[in-house]
Amino acid sequence: MDYPLGHGMIWGRTYRIEEFLGMGSYGQAYRCTDLRSGEAVLLKRAKPSKHETGRRLLRREADILQKLNHPQMPKQLDWTVHRREEALVMTYVEGITAEQAILLEARTFTQLEALRIVEALLSPLKHLHEKGYVHRDVRIPNVVMNEKGIYLIDLGLACRIGEENPDGRDDSGQPSGFADSWGAVKFRMRQPDRTSDLYGLGHLFLFLMYAGYTPLEGEKERGWEEELALEPEIRSFVKGLLDSRWQTAAECERVLKQILEHYSSGNNE
Repeated sequence: MDYPLGHGMIWGRTYRIEEFLGMGSYGQAYRCTDLRSGEAVLLKRAKPSKHETGRRLLRREADILQKLNHPQMPKQLDWTVHRREEALVMTYVEGITAEQAILLEARTFTQLEALRIVEALLSPLKHLHEKGYVHRDVRIPNVVMNEKGIYLIDLGLACRIGEENPDGRDDSGQPSGFADSWGAVKFRMRQPDRTSDLYGLGHLFLFLMYAGYTPLEGEKERGWEEELALEPEIRSFVKGLLDSRWQTAAECERVLKQILEHYSSGNNE
């Protein structure tokens, strides 16, 4: 039922499927060509197997995008129908995700480079929070990098701050679609409050740092605070993200600015 659409298929007489980009818990994303303009766009359809839940979340994502206007986030372009299916069309952000940079290009990051990425993401998060929403999925697959900057994409799990039951939980209390992989980290990241996105930023920073970490053969696994050789102030900052020390992106931004000024001036890595 969820088999990807074929290359070259025309959706709604307007969008030609060029590439299947990936599938999340509730949706599928495609790079398409708008046949009217020749421009690349991103088309997102709900996974057919998710039925009304998938369609509801896609409509919610479209509604949120309409209320946002930030240069580091995608913009809604269209809501289109093909046969009996609906799809959301938005701007396509060229570039490579942080996940692809790590896994496909074997890229590593210094402490300052990783902090600069966190700093760049605080701007779109601040805008999102000020509009009354939380992203809930700040992870390396949803961060795109290109020569112009850093972008936060995929608002498929975004919801209103404080929204009750945003994922449609079943009687067991588990969010549908995550029965096998739902762990403490993901559970915390999915809470409908601002600190969830800051918590996500903390884990994103750690992912960037672990891209350059190689454990010694036979070495017993330890916690990140022991395994990663971070500067004390940076370690404290990351712990603050994970411990919800700051309630808003603006507070976090002020603290990070001071840290970056201190370490940049000393050329510490």
